[in-house]
Amino acid sequence: MKKLLTILGSVGLVATTSAAVIACGDKSQQKAPADNKDNNTTEESKKEEKDEKKKEPDYSKVDKQSIGNFQPNSKNSIQQGDIKKKLSSLLGVHESELSKLNVDYTKNSGEVTVTKFNKTLTFTFTSLLELGEFEFKNNTVSLGDIKKKISNILKIDEKYLYELKADGTKNLGSVKSSVFLGTMEFKFTEKK
Repeated sequence: MKKLLTILGSVGLVATTSAAVIACGDKSQQKAPADNKDNNTTEESKKEEKDEKKKEPDYSKVDKQSIGNFQPNSKNSIQQGDIKKKLSSLLGVHESELSKLNVDYTKNSGEVTVTKFNKTLTFTFTSLLELGEFEFKNNTVSLGDIKKKISNILKIDEKYLYELKADGTKNLGSVKSSVFLGTMEFKFTEKK
């Protein structure tokens, strides 16, 4: 029995020793190629960083400029997501690269930071409800027609719209409602 245990023990020692040698050999071979890959990736990342610096957006389209009109919804508000999408398209960057979006709806202005380049931009916008074309009779437009159109666009019953004012010379107007806060401004054009 002792001889059998001695033989098994010696076979076990020989087997583990050769396995340890093989394992050591594998580790040294794996480290060398990994170092070469790291060098290649750092060179590639340096090239990409240089390319990214060249792709800095044209800030003149947004900075201290009006970025356009945003149609208010039935609650007389504009979604920040819509403003962010517009800024993203004007600058040619992804929305995730824009941060610290601060919109002042009372002044129709805002501020945004392009994270990648750490550049803060200020902008303005308008929030007019676009009603489309109306027929003018004797150089005036029917307030009833305007009220119907606003009611249809916002999906609000006409009885909730009040203090409707329209200026036919400037093709602008305003309306208040118990459904939304504040005064909603709108614009229209003359049908020719």
